[in-house]
Amino acid sequence: MSMKMTMKKINFLIIALIAGVAFSGCLKDNDFEPYDAQKYLSLEKPILKEYVEKTPELEGAVLDAETGIWYKLISEGLQDKESPDYYTYNFNSANDIEAPDIQVNYDGKLVATGTSFQKKDKVDLSLGGVLGGWQVAFLPKELKDKNGKVVKAGLTELGLQKGSKIRIVLPSPYGYQNKTLAGIPANSPLDFYIEVLEVKAPSN
Repeated sequence: MSMKMTMKKINFLIIALIAGVAFSGCLKDNDFEPYDAQKYLSLEKPILKEYVEKTPELEGAVLDAETGIWYKLISEGLQDKESPDYYTYNFNSANDIEAPDIQVNYDGKLVATGTSFQKKDKVDLSLGGVLGGWQVAFLPKELKDKNGKVVKAGLTELGLQKGSKIRIVLPSPYGYQNKTLAGIPANSPLDFYIEVLEVKAPSN
């Protein structure tokens, strides 16, 4: 699984998907039909619900109805906005959501089997280069852009901060979609435990 791509901004296609827009411009590997994100969101909805209900560690998980993502905030992390370690999510000069640098411990599992496909500690990433479901998990619930427009972005009020711990269960459109990776079949819903060690402004 590749999670090392560096980008300084968040992919607004993710925000579009939250609003119910399919990735009509994304093509499958084996043909030229549009990728229908809404199809997989609908197909996987009962699968994710059953998985969450049968997984003891996910007791108390909440469904975000707009995305189909289930999440359990285990620890809010840093809440003091005056702390030098507190990160304020915002828009850059081009009016794109700025992607902070993050350091995390994480464990990824396949919903289909409940088995771990990758577990890593102290991984340094850009939020602009991770899965769409991670971006949604990290961002605050609402952000105001440079024009004063309120954008529905994430799951929690402040977004993930240093010390946050969260479990997210993602429909495949917020994961690797129809791509096949080592150990991850195409159209696989995924379950991640993420522990946030650092969130800071992107490096130059």
